[in-house]
Amino acid sequence: MNAISWNCRGLGNPRVVHALWDVVKSHKPNILFLMETLSNKERIKHLCGKLGFSNFWAVDCVGRSGGFALLWKSNVKCFPERERRRESWDLLKFLANCSGLPWVVLGDFNDMISKEDKKGIHGHPQALLDGFKQTIEACGLIELDLMGGKYTWEKCRGKPEWVRERLDRAFASSSWWGLFPLCKLNMHKCVHSDHDPIHLELYSTEYLKKKFRFRFENTWLKESNFHEEVSAHWRRLKPSHFLPKLLELSSFMGEWGKRFFNNFQKKKLEELMINEELCWQQRAKSFWLQDGDSNTRFFHACATSRRKQNHIHYLKDEEGGVVSTHEEMCGIVKRYFIKLFGDEGRVMRNNMKV
Repeated sequence: MNAISWNCRGLGNPRVVHALWDVVKSHKPNILFLMETLSNKERIKHLCGKLGFSNFWAVDCVGRSGGFALLWKSNVKCFPERERRRESWDLLKFLANCSGLPWVVLGDFNDMISKEDKKGIHGHPQALLDGFKQTIEACGLIELDLMGGKYTWEKCRGKPEWVRERLDRAFASSSWWGLFPLCKLNMHKCVHSDHDPIHLELYSTEYLKKKFRFRFENTWLKESNFHEEVSAHWRRLKPSHFLPKLLELSSFMGEWGKRFFNNFQKKKLEELMINEELCWQQRAKSFWLQDGDSNTRFFHACATSRRKQNHIHYLKDEEGGVVSTHEEMCGIVKRYFIKLFGDEGRVMRNNMKV
């Protein structure tokens, strides 16, 4: 399941509708939330069917401003409330105290947490920064890291008064983090709107159990660089909920372990190759080659050549005939030694002594 929130700045522009179609086609969200639609319910109803959503809820625009819509598919339970159309920090606090259920809130908050969330002229008032940050902390929410960029809204691009701000973001409770520890929040560029859509991908703990397997190996602790690399990676991680940081660190150690195993296997293979070369070197009796090319083909060739030289291809019998079969050659050898060590052989040896 995934959701997309986008301040589209008007669905009357065909290019915006085409860009929205591309986003939905690429990421197949189950929930789509659109702000600043500048459209009415009839147009949203037509768009809902065109984009493949079975349900919608919309608020008409007023003149040439406002309007938003929530679209969702039949496999999603969604209960929109009209009073939520006005974003209010007091409402967020109220909702945070209403229930202990896991929850996530995302979209265009039209406010920022720190001065780093804005780049351009006229800094954001510190009172608003503090108020938004205190509200998020009071609700017990933790921000999801945004991938793909830092700023989600801009105006006057390329001009001296160019301003960029991070207005679209997502926050979640600790219990929600426990359900979706591997979630990802991505930003996608759109040239037809001053807001870029944000895309939330959810991976539940069930997915984690099936797909993610981490096994710690005690042999890693014997490597001198293990502690140093793991500590450095932990320090590079952004401040966030403990569980996603722990999972990210586990993933890093898993990849480290793969590299360690591959290097270990490589070392073992090199040792086996060296032993094989020594074995073939001994069989080839090529002790004169002490520091030559580490190529076992040479030793294979030498040993094979020796086997060929030691092999008897044929023998000649007493009448000078050539025999090549195993049985015939064995017969010639047997008769030869019988003759050599028999009576005839003893007479011949005695004559040689005289």
